[in-house]
Amino acid sequence: MSKDNQILKDIIYFFSDVFEVKGEKYKYADYKAEWLSRINLAKNWAQEASTARTTKLLQEFLKSKYEKRIKIEAPVAEGMTLRFDSENSQSENLKIKIDSSKLQAFDILDLEEGCAYEISLSDAFAEFFKDVLKALLDSRVKKLYLCMRNHNYQGASKSGYLKVRDSAMVQQYISLAKLYKLDIYLVDIFPECNSFNGWVRNI
Repeated sequence: MSKDNQILKDIIYFFSDVFEVKGEKYKYADYKAEWLSRINLAKNWAQEASTARTTKLLQEFLKSKYEKRIKIEAPVAEGMTLRFDSENSQSENLKIKIDSSKLQAFDILDLEEGCAYEISLSDAFAEFFKDVLKALLDSRVKKLYLCMRNHNYQGASKSGYLKVRDSAMVQQYISLAKLYKLDIYLVDIFPECNSFNGWVRNI
């Protein structure tokens, strides 16, 4: 992971004001009461509301700083070109119309560096596969940063950074993606709650 990735540093800095460490035996990143107040939500509001409003404010923050360098909610395959070039390619005879407005979007896309940033504040394990597929299908994306936190799991369907990081299947997908010229990075956006595992943030 590049030490010069200022956008990623800004993302982690942003979340340092959003979360605090909760839990005793299992530490997790929960929303600060003052943050929820700032985004006009109470503690008993649905998790999805907190997630959506927080991500929106992050996008606005980055857009104001980087302006035309980044796109927020950037449609997949917008301005698509071939990921692979080959002398034997018959792509010139292949005419495919893609309406990117009907596809999903990247949370944040750095147009200069070819980096996509996906912010997963809820079920990170499930979103991993969807986000990888989007990145593989968009030739602009050379690096995919999956930004996650750990949270208070409410049922087996919920997952965070640790489950994704420790999954052998996820690691195999990350290795496989390299064959398709895509580098994938797993990012703990609030590592304070995972310091007991000996993990050190490396940016």
